[in-house]
Amino acid sequence: MSANKPNKPKQVSWFNGCGGRIGVVVGLEGEHAYIGAALCHDEDSDVAHILKFGAKFPLAAALLLPVSKSYSEQE
Repeated sequence: MSANKPNKPKQVSWFNGCGGRIGVVVGLEGEHAYIGAALCHDEDSDVAHILKFGAKFPLAAALLLPVSKSYSEQE
């Protein structure tokens, strides 16, 4: 499994999927958002995992999704 460039989260959108939760994470930097499954059962750990290993997702589409949680730049 390859890793994405290190990034910090800006916002996450959570959705109920078949068998678990799916997250779409927008980072502070970069041209893509990332999508992945919640595997750790801890929201912050799941967000970090999706940013590190998630599949690329179109940034323009991610910005149209309802925001479940926003992160400040200090976190």
